[in-house]
Amino acid sequence: MSINFIPQGVYEDIINIVGQWKVVDMKSLSDMCNYEIGYHNLLKKVRTLETHGLIKGVLLGRKNKHIYLTNKGLQYTGYDYTYEICDENITHDLIVSRVIQVLLEHKNFVDGKLFHQLPIDMIYPDAKLSLVKNTECFDLAIEVELTQKAQNRIKEKYRRYSVGKNFDYGVFITNKERLFKTYARYLLEMKESVQEAIILILEKQMTATKFNPQKTECFYLGNSTTFNDLFKSNRSQNTVK
Repeated sequence: MSINFIPQGVYEDIINIVGQWKVVDMKSLSDMCNYEIGYHNLLKKVRTLETHGLIKGVLLGRKNKHIYLTNKGLQYTGYDYTYEICDENITHDLIVSRVIQVLLEHKNFVDGKLFHQLPIDMIYPDAKLSLVKNTECFDLAIEVELTQKAQNRIKEKYRRYSVGKNFDYGVFITNKERLFKTYARYLLEMKESVQEAIILILEKQMTATKFNPQKTECFYLGNSTTFNDLFKSNRSQNTVK
């Protein structure tokens, strides 16, 4: 093939799928591919894209290959990325992707979108998700927190989500109970208008391959609640409204 290789057909489809989800394992790529090609043939297409420097692959576990776009590959996708992801961020980005994919399986959630270091309201959310509830649509900024950040940094994020115009709520999701409790304490120290804009979610078993909303503990407006109670369609005191 020419060194001026331009992805078309199935190659373009692969790039668009990876562009949408940032980092994708091969099984998920096979499931999402819009072309009916066998798994072995798909692997060959991925190797071709790797050869031309459009994507990179990394093995997580023994044989679990994941791919993501390079700076060169990003030029062929319409998604708003600025530069390729770093190897050390792959696990985090996989978890973000898993969370969004699982939530999109629920009828109340639509229009999932992952971001890549682009500031919105002077903050950097991992993803955006829209919630349809009571005939209204709310834009949620999704933040997956795997390591605890400094108190002043988190409180500033809380504040900016409360005054920003692009999101109705900032949703912080973690698998660390201690982090969850610490972030809840930070939130309780802030004024009510800030607390109204922030939702905390704990899912202890959350990994790059697992996220179960029904096993989460949620915290909103000073109260612990369940996922269903928080996001269900009727209006009550401590639900998104």
